[in-house]
Amino acid sequence: MSLDDLVFQTRALAQAHPLSPLAESYVNEVVARERSNQPQSEIGIWAGHALTLGYALRRVEELETLRERLPTTVDSTELLEARATALAAQVRTSGVDGYLWDEATVVRLLDRLIAGEIERRLDHWRGTVDESTWRELEQYLAWWTVKGYALRMAETSSDKVEG
Repeated sequence: MSLDDLVFQTRALAQAHPLSPLAESYVNEVVARERSNQPQSEIGIWAGHALTLGYALRRVEELETLRERLPTTVDSTELLEARATALAAQVRTSGVDGYLWDEATVVRLLDRLIAGEIERRLDHWRGTVDESTWRELEQYLAWWTVKGYALRMAETSSDKVEG
């Protein structure tokens, strides 16, 4: 499958509510928290969508590689948060064990999904926010997309993840 096909499949799955019940609880917590913490509440909704998109990418990776959905191995949003945060930091910096595709493919797909989110969420603000704010919003969307990918990794991992 081409990268374009995988991006399309990921976006389609993200719209089909791909989250496990625990992941859905976590995403709802994040959206509620971010809506109250951000200067505009819609930015918190972006976090939830970016989380779901990253999560859907990992689900597509599972389905294309393993032909099955992996079972969840955690039972609390607190443990899920800790694991996902540690994994997301590793994905963004040094890589992580546990990719089902090669790392370069995952990174390219994440980059494409993040670029799409930036275009959809921020293009109408171009020219109305300063360069520093623009970069912060890009990083915000990138973080939550990568964290969504890590979220699915975290909920199916049997290993302890160190921060």
